[in-house]
Amino acid sequence: MADDKVVRRRIEAFFSDQIVIDPKDVRQVGQELDALDIKMVPLQSSLRLGLHLYQLGDLAEGVRLLDPGLVERVKRAAVGTYMEGEEPSALDLALFYLREKSAAEHAGYRPVIAKNRVYENIEGSPYSGGSVGDPRPAPAFTLPARSHSSRRRPRIGIMDTPIHAHPRFAGRYVTDSDDALLEERQDRVSFSGHAIFVASVAAQQAPDAEFVIYPVLNPDRLTTSSWRLATTMAGAMDDDLDMMIMALGGATADGREPLALARACERTSGIVKVAALGNNGRNEAGAPEDVQVSELPPNIPMWPAASSTVIAVGARNADDVFPAYFSPTQEQAPWVDCTAPGQNLRGLFLSGHVWMAELNVLEGVVERTDRSDYFPSPGYATWSGSSFSAAYAGGAMAQRAYTQGISVQEVADRLFREEPGSTPTTYDHAPSAGIDGIDVIRFQ
Repeated sequence: MADDKVVRRRIEAFFSDQIVIDPKDVRQVGQELDALDIKMVPLQSSLRLGLHLYQLGDLAEGVRLLDPGLVERVKRAAVGTYMEGEEPSALDLALFYLREKSAAEHAGYRPVIAKNRVYENIEGSPYSGGSVGDPRPAPAFTLPARSHSSRRRPRIGIMDTPIHAHPRFAGRYVTDSDDALLEERQDRVSFSGHAIFVASVAAQQAPDAEFVIYPVLNPDRLTTSSWRLATTMAGAMDDDLDMMIMALGGATADGREPLALARACERTSGIVKVAALGNNGRNEAGAPEDVQVSELPPNIPMWPAASSTVIAVGARNADDVFPAYFSPTQEQAPWVDCTAPGQNLRGLFLSGHVWMAELNVLEGVVERTDRSDYFPSPGYATWSGSSFSAAYAGGAMAQRAYTQGISVQEVADRLFREEPGSTPTTYDHAPSAGIDGIDVIRFQ
C-alpha cells in the first residue's frame, strides 16, 4: 500500500487517486474526466463484485479547471465532515463534481462511484491505548479438544493479519496463501500476535471449527484497502466458509457504507459475517487512570460492523456488564446486534520478548512503544478489545450450529432475524462438546 497516496483525516482515510466504479458508469465518468484531462487507468476488476478499480492521473491539475465555488459547495454539503484545518481533497472535489453534474443533467441520476478506503485493525487505532490496551502474559491453558464426530466441521474465515504458527493451534487452520503465515522476527511487536489471538479466542468457543486465515491486513501498518478486503471476501466464496470474523473496520465521514464493502457483504449473503463494533467508546469514568480513550466519536459507524448484513458485536467488561469502557453504548451505536466478553480474555500469543505497539492513525504506521513484556514459550496472553468479543461471539454461534446439527446461517437467523419486540436471548450453558459457557447476549 503506497502510504504517500493516502489522505488521512481524523475520521476517515482513503487513497487520494483511486476510484471504485460500477461498469455501467465507466463510459459516462470517463467522458467527464477526459474533458478535464484527468486520465483513468484501469488497475483491477472484480466480476463477483461487479466493480472496477481505477487510478486517476493528473487529478490535481484537472480539478483546477472546475468552478472555484466548488470547494464551498462541497463543505456545505458535508457539514461536520471536515474538522478544523481539513480541506476537501482533489478526489473529494472530483467526485462531488461528477455526481452534481450528472444529477443536474439526468433527472437526479448519480454514477455509482466511490473512494478506495483504508481500514485499520480495530486494536491498532488509539481506541484503547495505554497499558490497558496491551496484551499481558498469562498462564498456560489448553484449548478444548475437538469431538470425534465425522460430520463436516464449520469453517470460519479470519480476516486479519498473517497468523503466528503457534504449536498449540496446529491442525486447526489452513491458509489461503503463502503470505498468510507470519514472518518470524527477533524484534517482535504486539500486533503481530493479533490473528492468532483472535483465532484462538474463537477456537475456545468453537473447538470443532476449522479456520481459514486471510491475511488482509498489512502486518507492518495494520491496514488494508476496501478493495482488497472486498475482493478477498468475494474470493472466499470458493472456500466453503460458514462464517467470516472481521476484527477490523473503518469510518466514513458521511456515515455511509463504502461501495466495495457493501457489494462484498451483499454477494456473500450465504456466509454469516461477524465484526467488531469498535473500541471508540468514551467512558472515561470507567476507564483506568492511565488509559487513552478514543479520539473517534462513539456514534460514528464502523464498517463493516454497521452493515445491515453483518452481526456487530460490542464488548462486555470483566464484570460481564455492557459496555466495557472502550465500547460504544447501544444508544451511541444502535447498529450493535449483540455483546460478548471483551475484557481480559485469554488466548494464544507470541513467545519471547515482545514490544508493545500502537498505530499512529494520522501517519498510518505502527509505532513501537517503550513498553515491553516477556511471554514464556509457547506464548499465552490476556488482551482486551471488541476484536476479541467478535471472535468469542462468532465461535459461540459456530459451535452451537455444530452441536445442534444445523447450519451457522440457521443459528444466526434464529438469533437476529426474529420478529421485533422479542426479548434478548442469553446463552449461559455449555453445549455437549464441553466448551466454556456460551454467553453471547442478543439485543433487540
